[in-house]
Amino acid sequence: MSSPRLFAFATLISLAATFVEPAQAQSYSFNQTGYADGATLSGHFAGSDLDGNGWLYAYELTEFELNWSGNRAVQAFNLGFSERAGLEFELSSGTLSHMAAFSQNEEGVRFFSFDSKGWPSYMIPGVVADERLGLVSMSWEPLQVTAAVPEPQSLALLMAGMGFIGLWSQRRRAH
Repeated sequence: MSSPRLFAFATLISLAATFVEPAQAQSYSFNQTGYADGATLSGHFAGSDLDGNGWLYAYELTEFELNWSGNRAVQAFNLGFSERAGLEFELSSGTLSHMAAFSQNEEGVRFFSFDSKGWPSYMIPGVVADERLGLVSMSWEPLQVTAAVPEPQSLALLMAGMGFIGLWSQRRRAH
């Protein structure tokens, strides 16, 4: 196969892979310390910026999980995708402005809220509450958000593309 044909073939395969490979949701992990008794809040969320505005909102999420380790004020609990209530995350800066989640069941209402809008002029801390007992635990520490490592299939696709380019350039030099 000649070099121009090989290049065209590799380009065609790359374009086809782009359309076959569904848009991957961006995935993030979060945690917050500073609660009484050394309690921590952690979890993850994933989603795609469906409206293209550079922000990820709760309705754009495909995954959500929040884990509260518990302390003497509020017992440990976990909240899942159906309990997400709000999220505002700026993708370009990686800044979380708002997150909220709650559940209501036979044990009462369990709630988490974090809001950093207007920082540093004001900041509402991370708040974990158990409505049944009327207790709240708060942290003034920032909620840390980190991007998750890319998925293996994305890396494999990248490596395959780099391999095609390497073969094409090596073959081109040989001719």
